Amino acid sequence: MQFSRLGKVWQISSAALCYALFGLGALIVGVFFRLLSPLPFIPAAKRQRMIRWSVHKGCLTFIRIMRFFGLIRYKFNVESMKQARCGHIVIANHPSLIDVVLLLAVNEQMCCFVKSSVWESVFTGAVVRQAGYIPNHAEQVLPIAAARLQAGENILIFPEGTRTKDDNIIRFKRGAANMAVAVNAAIMPVVIECHPRALRKGDKWYDIPPGGPAFTLTSQKLITLEDCIDTSQSRPKQYRQLTRHLENYYERQLSAASTKDVNPDNKI
Repeated sequence: MQFSRLGKVWQISSAALCYALFGLGALIVGVFFRLLSPLPFIPAAKRQRMIRWSVHKGCLTFIRIMRFFGLIRYKFNVESMKQARCGHIVIANHPSLIDVVLLLAVNEQMCCFVKSSVWESVFTGAVVRQAGYIPNHAEQVLPIAAARLQAGENILIFPEGTRTKDDNIIRFKRGAANMAVAVNAAIMPVVIECHPRALRKGDKWYDIPPGGPAFTLTSQKLITLEDCIDTSQSRPKQYRQLTRHLENYYERQLSAASTKDVNPDNKI
């Protein structure tokens, strides 16, 4: 019992340190690039790429520190995502709090949607603004995202809109489908497995199982609209068809994944 208590204290202390370092790092990056913004010899597009690269390295460092303290394990099988052409939508299921961090850790240049709490945060606000991320409370979200896709950016979306519920049933909203249909964008699906489930909606940030959850991220081949829906139908029908197709796709992938052994190799 004493060892268990000491282990929990160590785990909570380690998690607190990791999150504190993450917030401090985001604050430092935001301040640094804000100071650079008036300098005329750094074009805005280059500064944005630099910030996104910094976000990528920060997220990668964060998960490596979490792994060092035994808070998580992970394995990435995402070569198809790294090699895919630009101008597509990256979608993923959303089992845990740190899913976006894991995805940004394996992708150096990716746009994503951010919640208003992140957009307004003193720690992360400056970073997400200067990185060119899209606030999900913006009035013209779809036109903004469509313009980014047409410009060759890749945009990350969690179609569930929030973390997967405890029943593990995939329920997608139509935002990703609407965007894909609007600009005829291909979709890169990434399946996130988390065993055992941890950092779910409603969990405390320190509610981590002993040994840490094992994450496996697997990207699949690009999905084009012509592969899965009748593009001659009306837009609303295309939205519904694509949403159903993606839900069924993830249900099949997660069902198949659940029958496999989880053995992350902790390499990246």
